[in-house]
Amino acid sequence: MLVTMITRTNATIFALVAWNVMVFSTYGIDKRKARHGRRRISEKTLLLAAALMGGFGALLGMGVFRHKTKHIRFVIGVPLLLILNIAAIWGLSTRNADTPVAYQKITPAEAKVIIESGNATILDVRTADEFAERHLPDAILIPDTDIVRKAPEMLPDKAQIILVYCRSGVRSARAANALIELGYIHVYDIGGIMDWPLPYDNAPNISR
Repeated sequence: MLVTMITRTNATIFALVAWNVMVFSTYGIDKRKARHGRRRISEKTLLLAAALMGGFGALLGMGVFRHKTKHIRFVIGVPLLLILNIAAIWGLSTRNADTPVAYQKITPAEAKVIIESGNATILDVRTADEFAERHLPDAILIPDTDIVRKAPEMLPDKAQIILVYCRSGVRSARAANALIELGYIHVYDIGGIMDWPLPYDNAPNISR
């Protein structure tokens, strides 16, 4: 689930960037057509491209190619459309941020992808003795009984991705829910260390 969400987010960002590059290029093409007296791209099409989340590319194209800079409907319209684009993106992100955070458990395979991306904090919620005996690489230790007391200091960024594990999955579930209650928004229970397969072909190496 998390891997799918990250993939969709990256795809959306890529699509927005690609679209704005295309809109930028369209303004350049129309400028070149104007210089050579060729059939032009309609103003309606250029403004529509800006309205459909291409405001940044349109405004940049106007500036770089010095195109439509004397047309009042573009001078005023394109910046206004860009503001509306930003407002739409902000509204969607705010709506997602206001959505209550729910407990989520992911598989070792999904966790492996996230760990290898280097964007996650791995949290071991077992005892110090268990941690010393065997733990996932780069994991930090906060026993589940100390989550409420120690997490705010040891995990100051409540927007970071936190992957929680224990021995069998019972304490990790409890700790994940406690973190959510504390306001952490990207918490994922990856179960127990016993769930990581042997040999570790499909999981990070386990420190001993």
